[in-house]
Order: sequence, then structure tokens, then C-alpha cells
Amino acid sequence: MRIKTEIQPCFFLTVLNDQKIVKQYHDKYNKIADLLNTNPLILNLVHSDLKNYGSVWGRKSSFTTEQVLRMLIVKTIEMLSFRDLIIRVSESDFLRNFTMIGMGKMMSFGFVNGAFKHIREETWEEINGHLAIFAKNEGLISSECLRIDSTVCESNIRYPTDWGLLWDSYRVLSRMMRKATTCDRTLDCGFRFHDKKVKKLCTFISTSGSRKNRSVKRKVKKNLRVLVERVENVTSKAHQFIANATVVGSNSTEALVVIEELKQILPLVQNVSQQARKAQIEGKKVPASERVFSIFEEHTELLKRGKVNKPVEFGHMVNIGQTKEKFITYYSVEENSRHDTVHKDLVLEDHKELFGYYPKVFAADKNYYVSMDDVNEWEEEIETFGVAKKGRRNADEINREHSDEFRSAQKFRAGAEGSISVLKRAFGLRRCINKGFSSFAATVGCIVFCHNIVQLAGS
Repeated sequence: MRIKTEIQPCFFLTVLNDQKIVKQYHDKYNKIADLLNTNPLILNLVHSDLKNYGSVWGRKSSFTTEQVLRMLIVKTIEMLSFRDLIIRVSESDFLRNFTMIGMGKMMSFGFVNGAFKHIREETWEEINGHLAIFAKNEGLISSECLRIDSTVCESNIRYPTDWGLLWDSYRVLSRMMRKATTCDRTLDCGFRFHDKKVKKLCTFISTSGSRKNRSVKRKVKKNLRVLVERVENVTSKAHQFIANATVVGSNSTEALVVIEELKQILPLVQNVSQQARKAQIEGKKVPASERVFSIFEEHTELLKRGKVNKPVEFGHMVNIGQTKEKFITYYSVEENSRHDTVHKDLVLEDHKELFGYYPKVFAADKNYYVSMDDVNEWEEEIETFGVAKKGRRNADEINREHSDEFRSAQKFRAGAEGSISVLKRAFGLRRCINKGFSSFAATVGCIVFCHNIVQLAGS
């Protein structure tokens, strides 16, 4: 059973530095520690997910939940990998003190990674909701102004070309069947795999796919056809391998685990080969809703947001609602992203639930505009509804959007761009490297929590 918290002896072994920047760094973490001590519910929520993690046969775990939580805070604020986190904290007396490890032994990076995977996305939502209530009760945030904006957090995938997905499918299936056969020789069906030949096909397609020479184009199309056939062939071999394993059986636990993983990935591989055949050989258009963009991160969405430098993005939409103190009171990340207009209503209702009434000023960009009737309905509840209209405007709409109140609301809205930039540059929202949508959503929740606690520490 894991202990929630435990007092550890903590000492500074180095001479204290009197540099201003070092004092600011120490003050930030000291204030964060005070906030965590003031809000024990945060630790209780994390402990509910971690109390049974890492304990063997009911024995006492080596590290407490509070140590794990503080390690994750340091990782997110410093934008470190799990390996670099262990090195940074291990070599810093101050961070050893903050994480409450003190003079004790340091946890492994695999342990911290596993602990983070055990904290559910719902837990981070509860933590952020509790922190918002605390900030409201302490008068650290106000209810007068609210702004919302959206951004894309990218999945950890490469650009999903058809040939790249086909190569991923072939090498993964062949590797998994080889691994299962190595674990249990009775599963060997005598298959031969041609990884080098398939890789050679992919290399030619990737290097010559953009050439305009007709003979090269014909050769690229021929190689694509061969590549699709190779993947379909290895897919049929995988089905035969699974059928043989079901009949023969296996005493190897590792082999059984690999076979289960093989069963889960086969539908994705079949979808990849089908979409490649339709698009590259038959010349048909495959809708984005029917496509697979990665066999490793199958939850990834294709998002078009009209950006010149990045017309297409692969990940999930994240909506952020902020008060004028830059505190994030609302965030949303969904496996199937809905339109921004849906989140406009959700963030306003969430604000009313938190403070008891709607904000006096609400600001958002044109993506959150629905209709003039919707604007008129909200203006009965909100003094300044700062959402501009897309397209042409009549005289009344022009006068509304040129009023001093509306312009002031739009200036306030522009600050959301800076906050999103900070979340991406300083907290790691640009790309999520964790596997699976649940970990994706949990990562966003952890980033929002660390951003908010840093904001409160600086207020």
C-alpha cells in the first residue's frame, strides 16, 4: 500500500546563491509548495489513483504519493523528459527539498512514467475544478471578464503518408509474429518476411513520389501496388498465425500478450491497406473520417484551421477559457472534436456554475459566431458579447463591432493567443508524447494544472 505523504529530512548541501534569478526560482517553488499544503484535496485525489500503484504483495511502497505529484509538477514546469527529470532533481538540493525526497534514494524514470499513466483524466479535471474554486474563494480570480480560444495539441506521429503507414503496418506485424515465435517455438508457421524488400519499395516511393517524369510516375504507382499487396499478404499471414495459435495453444505468457496485441492492431492495418488501395491504385477519394492516420495513435484527428504555414494538423482540438488574471477555468479535449460554437455555450455555463452568474464581458474569435439571433440572446445576459461575425455585415452589425466596448473586448481576447503560446512553449502543449487518448487528455489536464498553479504562485 502506498503512503500518501511522509516527512523526509531535507538539507541544502550547497552554499545558497544570492542571485536575484535564483531567489525568484526558489520563491516560485516555495509558493507552489504552500499552495499544495493549503489544498490537501489535490493530494487526496491523486492518492486515490496511486494508492495501489507500485506496491508488491501489500508491502509499503518506497515513495509517497506527494513525492510523485511534486515530481510531475517539476517535470511539466521545467519541460523535461522523464529521464532528464530524474537527473535534474537528483543533482539539485533545492528540488530534492521541494519534491520531499531529501537525502533518500531517487525513484527511477520508469516508475514516474508509470505513475503518471495511472492518474486518470477525470482526476485532473477534478483537481483543476477544485483549484478554480479555491482561487475564487481567495479572491485571486475575478468573474467580470472571460475569453475563450482553441488550439491543436499534436499527436506524436510523423506525417501520415500512405506509403509510410503501409511500411509501419508491415514492419510491426512481422516484428510481432517473430517475437511471439521467439517466445514459443510451437507457434512457428514457417512464414518468410521480406522487410528489406518492402523498405526498398518505400524508400523509392518517398524519394521519387514528387518527380514529374512519366516513366518515374508509372514506376512509383507500380511500386505502390506491390507495397499494398505485400501488406495485404502479411495481414493474411497474421490471421493465419492467430488461428494456428488458437488451435495449438501456448504456455508462454509473453507470447499470449503479443498475440492479443496482434489482434488489436490487425483491424487498423486492414484499414490502412484498404485506404491506400482506394486512394493510390483506384484513384478514389477517401474521407478523413474513414482514414487511419497512425497505427500507433489511432485516435488522431485531421484538423484544418485555415493556417497558411500549417494548413493541416494531426492531433486534437483543445479549448481554453480564461479570466482576466490568465487563470484557466475551463479546458476541453475530446476524442472527436466538436465545433467551437459548442464550447462557447459550455464555457459560459461553466463560468456561471463557478461564480453564480455570467461574465460581464465575453470575448472570442469568429469561429465561435453562430448567428445574430444567438448574439442578441446572449447580450440579454452579458453586457459585452465580443464575438465578431464571419463574412459580410449590415450597418447595425458594423456599428456593433466598431463600438468602444466591442473593441476593448477584442483587445482582451487577443491575450488568449499569448497564453496559448506560453502553454506550448513553456509547458509542452505543442505535442503530446504519451500513447493513447486517455493519456493525451491526462497530459492536457496536468499542463493546465501546472499553468494555473504557477499563475497563482506569481499573483
